[in-house]
This record gives sequence, structure tokens and C-alpha cells, in this order.
Amino acid sequence: MERILVSMSALHGAWEAWSRAISLAKRIDARVYTLLVSPRIVKGANVHAQRSKASIVRNRLELLIEAAKLEGIQIDFFISEGNYDEEVIRFVELNKITLLVVEHSEMDMRHTDPEFSYIQKIRHRIKCRVEMVTPRKIKELKEREG
Repeated sequence: MERILVSMSALHGAWEAWSRAISLAKRIDARVYTLLVSPRIVKGANVHAQRSKASIVRNRLELLIEAAKLEGIQIDFFISEGNYDEEVIRFVELNKITLLVVEHSEMDMRHTDPEFSYIQKIRHRIKCRVEMVTPRKIKELKEREG
């Protein structure tokens, strides 16, 4: 059985990646693992704002998980705290994930942004397949500009 991981930061989610993983799981009868990674809160940072964002993302995700379970999809939900890429790499290895679905919000052809670099770091350290999903709004904007 395929083991799909959707990983997301607790500060901004990954809703297109979630949608893609659920759609795929329905078609191939796969199990979906969801990993929500919260960054360690740094002293001096706006703690209240970070906790508020994380709470909104978690609440939305929990609602989506319940809806997917009602459709018969097998989902396991995990929460972790720490460095995003390290947590994802560890989770993939420990749970024998066969497909990682990640969201990349700004698919820049030069691949110089920090978000792309951590996805590359993850890709080079795991043995499963990786599917990168770009949110529709970003795609539509780039197509119009293009």
C-alpha cells in the first residue's frame, strides 16, 4: 500500500498539497500521513502572532482530516516541533513513506528562494518519490505574466 506524506508548516499550511494527496489517495487506495511542523518559538519573536497562525492552520487541517475520513480515506495525523526539513526527513525514514507531497508557493525558474532550497535538501536526503505542488493562484498569475 502506498504511504503518502503531506508535510506542512504550522505557520502557513499547504492546502494544494493536501488536496493533491487526498485526491491521489482516493484513486489508489493509499494511506495518508499528515505532518504539521511548528517552528521552535524564538525569544523576541512575536509569540502571540505565531501561535495564532499555528492555531488557525491546525484547526483548518483537523476539519479537512475529518472530512476526508468520512470519505473513507485512511489518515494519520502527527504534530512535530523543530526544523521543518529535519522533521520531514526523520518522519519519512521512520514511517517508510513512499511519496512525499510538498507545496512550493513560488515556483521560480531560477530556484534561488529559501523555500526551494529546503525542498531540495529534503529531496536529496530521502529515498521516496517527491511531488511538488504549486498553488493555483500562483500558477494563474505566472501564466498571465508569461
